[in-house]
Amino acid sequence: MASKRGRPKKAPDIKELLNKYIPTADIFNDDEKKMYDGLVSVYLEDFDAGQLTANDMDDIISIAMNRVLEIRLLKTTKDNPDRQLDASAAIERLRKQTDKLKDSLAARRKDRIDPKKYSGFSIVDLAIAFDSNKKQELLDRSLKMKQEEDEVFKKQGDLLVGNRLDEDAQILKDDS
Repeated sequence: MASKRGRPKKAPDIKELLNKYIPTADIFNDDEKKMYDGLVSVYLEDFDAGQLTANDMDDIISIAMNRVLEIRLLKTTKDNPDRQLDASAAIERLRKQTDKLKDSLAARRKDRIDPKKYSGFSIVDLAIAFDSNKKQELLDRSLKMKQEEDEVFKKQGDLLVGNRLDEDAQILKDDS
């Protein structure tokens, strides 16, 4: 039987690899594991799979783990003021470490962006693009609402005649 060589046809999913090789079930309870997996997913959405490096993955894993450990410390010290003082120092260290990890993650990401690709953009260009998109969304929304209103008028027909005794109303035809 010949062994398969080369790159697999479909690259494995990063989340599947993490679940397979990192024993989060041994580290976290069920709620913490859900939180960890959710945080990793959120951070992974910020990256294209082709741009993700091992250092990025290490930082993402560490950031998620720090957040879960911070929540764990807060939960365990919730009812004990003496332990809260001890935990606050640990939480502060976790937050400082998390901030450093986020900074290094952002710096590596910034280094990968080709400055020539985005040259010429100014805040005015971005504002105009945003305004155009927002304007189109609002136009689409108002068109949809107008169509819904027309459908209601067609269905209701004679039921929506209004109050002919209203002072502000104009009589279109004589009902007498």
